[in-house]
Amino acid sequence: MEDIEGNKTRALLERFKKAVGRADECLSGEEYQQAMALYYDASQSADEMTQRFLTLLMKTAPSTAHKTIFVEFLSWRLRYYTAQYDYHLAVAQTLTGLPREEWIARLETILVLSQSLVDKILPIYKETDDSAIHLRIKELLEDWITGIRNLVINLKSWGMASAQASRVLEWAMDNGID
Repeated sequence: MEDIEGNKTRALLERFKKAVGRADECLSGEEYQQAMALYYDASQSADEMTQRFLTLLMKTAPSTAHKTIFVEFLSWRLRYYTAQYDYHLAVAQTLTGLPREEWIARLETILVLSQSLVDKILPIYKETDDSAIHLRIKELLEDWITGIRNLVINLKSWGMASAQASRVLEWAMDNGID
């Protein structure tokens, strides 16, 4: 079993390296569309590796205290992203035209990053038997979804829109976060 997992991990690492290498070549050759697709593939590989490492860390943590510290680290990273929603929205509110659109695009990128992090935290939440860790993650997810709901409300009240914010909110509710 270990050999199979090791082979999968090596294949994933190789996929990442090849995609980044080919993307760099495409970027140098001004093949921007191909470079974007390859960088996206590389990011998906990196995301899969992150999930593998998170799962391994939680399974091999020597104590509940170690797991708790790990969960706290993830929670503060997610809280950072959530605070960035309000910051970017406040900046966008002060601007007009293309600069506003750029700040909304940055906000949408942060939303996707936070969604990706939550996607990594959900298996920990679902698989943990420790009630303290379960409660910590539950509170974190509640804060996160509240932040997104507030973002959607603020965007609407200020006459701005973000399809990405609505998609992330829908994804969260589809995954039982409410």
